[in-house]
Amino acid sequence: MKVRVEALRKLELYEPTTELDKADSELIVVSNKVEYQYGKYKSRSYDRSYFNHFSLLVDPDGSPWADANRYLLSRLGGVVPAKHRTLESIASDLSYFRQWLLTEGVDYLYVTERPRARPTYRYCSYLHDEVEFQKFKASTAKRRMSCVQNFYRWLVDDGHDFKYPLWFESDAKFFFINSRGFRQTKAFKSSDLTRSFKTTKNTNDYSEYIEDGGKLRPLPKDEQIALVESLRKVGNTEMLLSFFFALTTGARMQTVFTLRQKHFSQSLPDGSTYYRLKVGGGTLINTKNSKQMVLLLPAWLYQRIRIYLHSNRYKNRVTRSSNTYKNKDEQYVFLTRVGQPYYMADQDEFSYLYRSPPRGNAVTQFMRQQLKPNLADNDHFFEFRFHDLRATFGMNLLEGKLQNYQLGGVAIANQPDFFQILMYVRERMGHSHVSTTEAYLNYRQKYHLALHMQSEYEQFLERIIQSVEDSNDLG
Repeated sequence: MKVRVEALRKLELYEPTTELDKADSELIVVSNKVEYQYGKYKSRSYDRSYFNHFSLLVDPDGSPWADANRYLLSRLGGVVPAKHRTLESIASDLSYFRQWLLTEGVDYLYVTERPRARPTYRYCSYLHDEVEFQKFKASTAKRRMSCVQNFYRWLVDDGHDFKYPLWFESDAKFFFINSRGFRQTKAFKSSDLTRSFKTTKNTNDYSEYIEDGGKLRPLPKDEQIALVESLRKVGNTEMLLSFFFALTTGARMQTVFTLRQKHFSQSLPDGSTYYRLKVGGGTLINTKNSKQMVLLLPAWLYQRIRIYLHSNRYKNRVTRSSNTYKNKDEQYVFLTRVGQPYYMADQDEFSYLYRSPPRGNAVTQFMRQQLKPNLADNDHFFEFRFHDLRATFGMNLLEGKLQNYQLGGVAIANQPDFFQILMYVRERMGHSHVSTTEAYLNYRQKYHLALHMQSEYEQFLERIIQSVEDSNDLG
């Protein structure tokens, strides 16, 4: 038996009271077949009345680990409450720590005079052994050690008094390139525990991937053409439109599949070439870190999605959905055959209905079971992920902006208006740091990929959509 992480689908957040006349509602607790009556009112510690998919740590004997669970609960009371996936990650790291404590018989609250015998140092030594045995990378060990340190910091704030220090800290600073491309420094506290893990940054300049929220591989021209042709042949309307959305905007999966009906309610004026779609915080459309930005969606694709939303195919999927929103136009644009979202938004009120909220697994399944076999049947053998569509858009966009550059022996970075071009690409991609955008330029220079220029490529995609409409497959 092992320590496990359980998820409470819906955790109510309230303050219990025995003063029933002051309570907002009644609470009945049954213990040993005896009912106890309490009252409850809105908690002053949280800005919400419930939290979906709260992670809970459970010991092998079935009892909850009280201190760790209270620590996880405290993460909901911050100015910006933790998301359930963040809590899940923290709980996973703490479960690893708890398993080690139980296996080694270590009391995490007992701190001896001898430093190396203290639980934090012993656990740090254990993590080093695991790295040495190649159980996981040093970066993983460093993250797990940092998580345990944060847990102990909370224990101190919660009132635990440790006689001896659990680690030793010193002042440190690191250098970084800010969002405007300037070099800056930031001071922080460094502990001897996390500092003991040496992590090396991958500096392979000849990697076929770009670091952009993960390792992404831009698809060259021939692979792009093969991909969209196979999408047309497979004939899955939802996948066709969603893949095209990613290819023409660079949107991540969580953005594409949290689009709502309301975002396609407007009729575009005649002659429109693009529709400016706001995404991120306050829009119901998820983005990385809830960053607010504007996507430029080609008018022809915007119109096709509007047509799809009025089709019988879409209406049938909405009918099968168990999520009935108060505002009907908040329903997702892309739904599976059984009416489930492909990717459920973080703030969705119905996420508690799912043991594990959808996170794009159906999209991955479609690629594995239908799209890649179709590619193979047509003699196209290459690996890709949905997220690679973002990198493909970025390379297409950059190529389109640099197509008129006559280098004449002068480096691109020294060309007039180059910085403005880089900033434009950065804005369209939603990069927080210009260094991420520069990675696309470096990739282009090293590989000289024959990509479509964005404007021509969008025309190519529109012709594919037109061929689907001609065969009556869009709706």
